[in-house]
Amino acid sequence: MKRITIIIAIIVASLTTNATAQRYVVRDVAAIEFELNVGLATAANQMPKYGNTRQGVDANIELRYNFATAPVDLGLYFSICSLRRGESVGNMAKNFAFDSQNLLVTSDYIFYQGRNVQPYAGLGVGLAWSEINTDGSIHGTHFAVMPRVGIEIVQRLRISLGYKLFDRANNHLVLGIGLVFGGGLR
Repeated sequence: MKRITIIIAIIVASLTTNATAQRYVVRDVAAIEFELNVGLATAANQMPKYGNTRQGVDANIELRYNFATAPVDLGLYFSICSLRRGESVGNMAKNFAFDSQNLLVTSDYIFYQGRNVQPYAGLGVGLAWSEINTDGSIHGTHFAVMPRVGIEIVQRLRISLGYKLFDRANNHLVLGIGLVFGGGLR
C-alpha cells in the first residue's frame, strides 16, 4: 500500500510540474512590433435607405506588445476608413461618403506559435468617430468593437479579416494585408 501511495504521489508531482512548465514557456519572440495595414472595406449590412454600396479603403497602423509567457499580444490600433453609399430619391441619385476613424485597444491569440504560418483570432474595443458627408454632414462618436481573424506568415506578413461594429450606417467588413516591423524571432 505504501508503494502505491508513493507511485501515485510521484505521478501527480510529475504531471503538475509538466503542466506548469508548459504554461510558462518563455517564447523567443521580440516584445514590440509595429504593423502597417491597408485593406478593402465594404458595408456588410443592408440599409433600405441606401442602395448601391461601393467598396472603400481602410488604412491602419497598430503597435503591439508580445507577451513572452503566453501566445497573446496587446495592441493599440488606429484606422481611417472611407466608403461610399448611394441613395435614390425619385429620379435623383446622391452619393454619400461614409468616413470613420477608429482608436481601439486590441488583443490577439496566436495559434501554432513559432511556425511559419500562424493563425490568430482577436478583438478590438474602443472609440470610433464617423461622419456622413456630401451636403448635410452628420458627425458622431461611438463605442466600437472589432472581432478579427487572420494569419501571420513568417512573422512579417499579416492577412486579416475584421468587422467593425459602431454605427449602423458605418459598420463595415475589412479585408486587409499588412507588413510587420519588429516582432518576429529575437
